Amino acid sequence: MTPQLLPPNTQSDLTPEQLARAPLHFARRILYVRPWQKQVEILESLTTHHRIAVKSGNGLGKGFTAALAALWFLHTHNPAIVLTTAPTFRQVRHILWRQIHTLHRRNPQTLGGQLLHTRWELAQDRYALGLSADTPDQFQGFHSPNLLLIVDEAEGVPDPIYDAITAITTTAHAQLLLLGNPTTNSGAFRRAFHQERHTYKTITISALDSPNLTANHPIIPGLVTPQWVKERQQIWGINNPLYQSRVLGQFPDQTPDTLIPLSLIEAAIYNQYALDAAGDGDTTAALDTLDAAAADTTAAADPEPADADAEPPQLDPNAPITLGIDIARFGSDHSVILQRHGNIITHIQTYTNINTMQLAGHIAHTIRASQPLQTCIDEIGIGAGVIDRLQEQGLGIHPINVSKPSINDEKRLFANRRAQTYWQLRELFETRQIRIPNHPQLLGQLAALRYTYDSSGRLLIESKEQIRRRGLPSPDHADALMLSYAQPPAQNPPRLWT
Repeated sequence: MTPQLLPPNTQSDLTPEQLARAPLHFARRILYVRPWQKQVEILESLTTHHRIAVKSGNGLGKGFTAALAALWFLHTHNPAIVLTTAPTFRQVRHILWRQIHTLHRRNPQTLGGQLLHTRWELAQDRYALGLSADTPDQFQGFHSPNLLLIVDEAEGVPDPIYDAITAITTTAHAQLLLLGNPTTNSGAFRRAFHQERHTYKTITISALDSPNLTANHPIIPGLVTPQWVKERQQIWGINNPLYQSRVLGQFPDQTPDTLIPLSLIEAAIYNQYALDAAGDGDTTAALDTLDAAAADTTAAADPEPADADAEPPQLDPNAPITLGIDIARFGSDHSVILQRHGNIITHIQTYTNINTMQLAGHIAHTIRASQPLQTCIDEIGIGAGVIDRLQEQGLGIHPINVSKPSINDEKRLFANRRAQTYWQLRELFETRQIRIPNHPQLLGQLAALRYTYDSSGRLLIESKEQIRRRGLPSPDHADALMLSYAQPPAQNPPRLWT
């Protein structure tokens, strides 16, 4: 039995007025769940503070806690309104409200009311409602002596929505609960922990606080595990912005020379993707949907990343397919074959400890299977041998030397093609034109990239050697993505000889 759950027993002997001051008692005696320490802190803060802001790592149960809070508040206050919101309606319905439904089923007789997809109604003046944060107008006209407004994935909600929320939370008994992952260095959610901290009860949930970590073994199935944290330390390093945000629940320590801010990387993620099994280069399909993660709320876990779309973006059949390939040989570095369809990265294959001829075989198979418009390969070092072998087979290859001068750079803004192409990649993230899978290595390497300027004022990207000196892995996956954009589109698809 999951330790989070308690067996049904006698109903609470407290009155609704007493339960309004005892959310933990409500959780245990009405819903038969046992929140862990940080969840208890959030719930009890609702009895003493009007504004609570919670920043959390992944898989730590903040969404589960929000569902508990919504059910407790409406059950114990009369009249009352509970409003929940998130950046998209999909997140409203398939994350928080799915957890509300699951918890409601644990004691429907006591909780009562009519429960719809995103509405729970006990009376005309006593209901909970899920709203997407599309427009400020959606938050107008809600008034009640008792109001609780829950903002899930609060880091993704724009400032105009917060302005509308402020307008309806001005009464004496209006409460605001913000919950999110600290992935951005601006906006209302961050201000709640900095400039406006004096108006909020602020709570941070780190994976290191999890009972599974303090006990050093999983005691709450579904909650973040020691193995997951250890893997993220190895993949990202403890100084990586992704580790700070997703593991420690801290706003990333991003310096002014960060190439791509973490908030832009997170915004580009979609959750369903195809990638290889760990390190063996065998491409398989993998699904990581929000629906699947949200279906099991009893373990108090949250999907990862919570702010990503549940479905992959639609592929344009007319958009060209391009391969970007970064080559390594043995050691800790990886050879990476990355495939993008237009500006959507669809497949990533990773290989370690194989020789150049074996890698050439995998690349040849991928080219024949995907029929790319172009295949861009790093020709520096051992990449030259792989290119020779593929060209010998008549496969259309574009050798790329990123140390060469930038192209069509009349203003001399970039020191080399590597800097020019990475800056173009940054602009794709800034304009929200690129979509990437939730691939730990790719995300971590993109977040770690830094830039500087040479003595002539030209932009430079930190080299692989400099990155390694900072104790971080070689950016093989990031370089494969960069290489896929390094060659101007060919006029005709490469001719394949079979």
